[in-house]
Amino acid sequence: MIWSRLRPFRLLARPLLRSRRLYHRLLPEQNSGILSLKPITPNDAFVSCTLFNKNGAVSAVSQKFPKWAFLKEHNLYPRDLRKIDTTSVDVIPSIVVKPTCILINLLHIKALIQRDCVFVFDTSNSEAAMKLGVLMYDLESKLSTHSNAHMAQLYEHRALESILMNVMTSLETEYKQHYSICGIILKDLEDEISRDKLRDLLIKSKNLTSYYKKSLLIRDVLDELLDSDEDLAAMYLGEHKSENDDFADLEMLLETYYKQCDEYVQQSETLLQDIRSTEEIVNIILDANRNALMLFELKVTIYTLGFTIATLVPAFYGMNLKNFIEDSPIGFGCVVGFSVITALCVTWSNFKALRSVKRLTMMNNHTGVNTARHAANARHELNQEAPILWKKWASSLRTVWLGSNHPVRNGKHRDLIWKWLVDDNKK
Repeated sequence: MIWSRLRPFRLLARPLLRSRRLYHRLLPEQNSGILSLKPITPNDAFVSCTLFNKNGAVSAVSQKFPKWAFLKEHNLYPRDLRKIDTTSVDVIPSIVVKPTCILINLLHIKALIQRDCVFVFDTSNSEAAMKLGVLMYDLESKLSTHSNAHMAQLYEHRALESILMNVMTSLETEYKQHYSICGIILKDLEDEISRDKLRDLLIKSKNLTSYYKKSLLIRDVLDELLDSDEDLAAMYLGEHKSENDDFADLEMLLETYYKQCDEYVQQSETLLQDIRSTEEIVNIILDANRNALMLFELKVTIYTLGFTIATLVPAFYGMNLKNFIEDSPIGFGCVVGFSVITALCVTWSNFKALRSVKRLTMMNNHTGVNTARHAANARHELNQEAPILWKKWASSLRTVWLGSNHPVRNGKHRDLIWKWLVDDNKK
């Protein structure tokens, strides 16, 4: 019963299955190999690369060539091996124009472009191998001659554009990752400063600095190409051009990706400046907290010294020795009064010394000139940080009696309020 009901659906599904099988037959056989690109172990005798023919099809995947034979065949020098060798060592980005080819070393891409073929060299990094897999599809679609949109563009320029497009996409993805992570850390530091967040910010700022230098080097490479007419003329491998010819199409291509790379450089530089500003502000806050703790410790030490001296004299008085004061009716009061006065004098002298040190710090404006305004500001800050002893006691009593929210007004404030009330009554 169930199979009889499903029979119409099975009849409808047969054409779909046929079309799907036909579609898989039309797909290139090399695509599965390109998707599964794996890191290649470096070899001193061979270079491993993937080859694209003039029609944009993949003719070889991870094919090995003897190094010396490869250099001789393409008129390269042994020093050029550093730009195309399959190693995990990062080399400075470069685009070297040769008489018969263009050597490209940008980020994870090491390629050799000729007038009718492209060699993409394998890598020993697994992450870079995944990115190269995406580049293979881009090159295959860009170099294919079935599309009439790119017929006016030379083969080598299409290959160069595909590589630059892949590089800019990689830079954009990496920048977005840095921006999102650093933005979250900076936002968290605005609310709370913790050791873990500062450590994360330090690590991410190092990675961002590496990205900034990397994008800056790529921008400089494109800038050097745009400034050299000789290199622009030599990049026309399929046509012979001189330095006096027009390179408008190639210049527009390079300038487009130059501006895009410059945008990433500027954005990463702005993010680095934000991180440096945050680090400076955090250092200022930490220094201010450290100074406040030191000042609080000094105040506690001064008060402790005053209480110690106040209890020292009664300790002498309480010894089991005859001092001829026990029989005096005013002996106890004199000892207590002397102890309190001595403690107050010592505390006052210590606070005076603390104020003198604080005054030297406040008055140092690093210009050599102490103006009246600077002195007034320093005096105001000094009274707030280390007030006189009797002012401190008066402020404490005022807070206990009137509360902490009660406004404190001096004579100038009262005069201004009175003048305002009188003028209001006249109106």
